[in-house]
Amino acid sequence: MQYGKTLAYIREKRAYTSEYVANEIGVSTDELTDIENQAQVPDTKLLTKLSDLYKVPLNIIEHLSIDHNINGNEDEQRRKTLKDWIAHAVFIDENYKLKDLSDTFKELRQLKTKREELKVS
Repeated sequence: MQYGKTLAYIREKRAYTSEYVANEIGVSTDELTDIENQAQVPDTKLLTKLSDLYKVPLNIIEHLSIDHNINGNEDEQRRKTLKDWIAHAVFIDENYKLKDLSDTFKELRQLKTKREELKVS
């Protein structure tokens, strides 16, 4: 998991200073910096506090933090890209067009169907 990059990105999108976030979650700014620089992995309690502060569900933070190695499979890479876009649009940017979201879910369903058909063969 690469929590640091995701957490730093969300903090910046929320326009929060590291001092503000550290104070709100009860850690030093140095500890927050270590987390964001991937030098320290946050525990579940700290992740929950950050999730609450940023108003981003913990499972979304975890999804965005996964370093996917998909071995060059274009469909799986596209699925990851679409899921990331949905997470960003809905939970982080909070600025999306319903039509775009609907189209993205439709494409995800098509990719899922294609993957399931390959498993049956």
